[in-house]
Amino acid sequence: MLHKLNSLVFIIISSGLILGGCSDSNKETLEVKPRLVRTQIINMDATNNYLEFPGEVSAAQSSNLGFRISGKLAKLNVLEGQEVNEGDILAVLDSTDYAIQLQSRQADFDQSDSEFKRGQQLLERGLLAQAEFDKLKAQRLSADANLDAAKQNMNYTELKAPFSGVISKKHVDNFEDVNIMQPVYTLQDLSRLNIKVALPETIMIQSREDEKARVRALFDSLPGQEFPLEVTSVSTEADPGTKTFEVTLSMDRVEGVNILPGMSVSVRGTPPEAERQTNIIVPTHAVIADGLGKAVYIVEQVENNQGVIARRSVETGLLSDHGIVILSGLAEGDRVVTAGMNLVSEGLTVRVSEDWTE
Repeated sequence: MLHKLNSLVFIIISSGLILGGCSDSNKETLEVKPRLVRTQIINMDATNNYLEFPGEVSAAQSSNLGFRISGKLAKLNVLEGQEVNEGDILAVLDSTDYAIQLQSRQADFDQSDSEFKRGQQLLERGLLAQAEFDKLKAQRLSADANLDAAKQNMNYTELKAPFSGVISKKHVDNFEDVNIMQPVYTLQDLSRLNIKVALPETIMIQSREDEKARVRALFDSLPGQEFPLEVTSVSTEADPGTKTFEVTLSMDRVEGVNILPGMSVSVRGTPPEAERQTNIIVPTHAVIADGLGKAVYIVEQVENNQGVIARRSVETGLLSDHGIVILSGLAEGDRVVTAGMNLVSEGLTVRVSEDWTE
């Protein structure tokens, strides 16, 4: 009997030890690891020290060409995309009516000129009053002006290229009636190209007239290629809607590359080496905005790949192809959360990773 009792006690004690061991194991299994977040350590790198803005290409010179008189088109000599030289005849009006008018004006002048010369002889002989002679003189001057106008109209029946360039658009068809200065062709000078960009007022305030930056044009269709630009004009009045200032830059035409007006372009500017400053750039999505303003989450007190989340208010600058520029609020060495921002809060302990791997 005593032996059975001792066996029962042994079984109960053993069971208790087994259950206790299971409980401790479950606690370890149920223990939750800190949340994993991806981070980026701020590194002051001057190689990305540039600003980039979208722009649009335009011709250095562009003009809608039309006749200075009205009439019916008789000939269109050039097509869209065709290169022309200064003075080339682009289109011609039917000149029949203007030729008749020229003949009439010529006859009127010949008659008034003859009467003027005869009156001059009579005046010298005292056979014509000065007032009558002055009237003949005025009639001759009027006829001469009308003749010049008729000659000009005959010249205006030909539309000539005012400068060398490329016909970018034909606005009418042959044999149409056209009005005075109605666009017939659009002529563009593509020997140089203009690029217009809009700069924010913060950049204009920081820039100086004597500051020369290295400015280049980059096109998505021409990867790896950069084209130097020159600043030609800067607007001194901001756009009332966007609060930006228009800057016009120019570039030489590149042989073998079909860069045309209307194309989009990125304009990248780098300050002089002596005045170059390093930028802090973080991914755009790392910046949050709430009722307290713009901020990022950083991880502090990092030990053994674990740290504590802290909210850091920041002031942002311009966008670049690498992210968004941080003007203030971050310093070199700060560890910024770049993924999982919506899952963290200030004071939370997290595991950190720079490559998002478990």
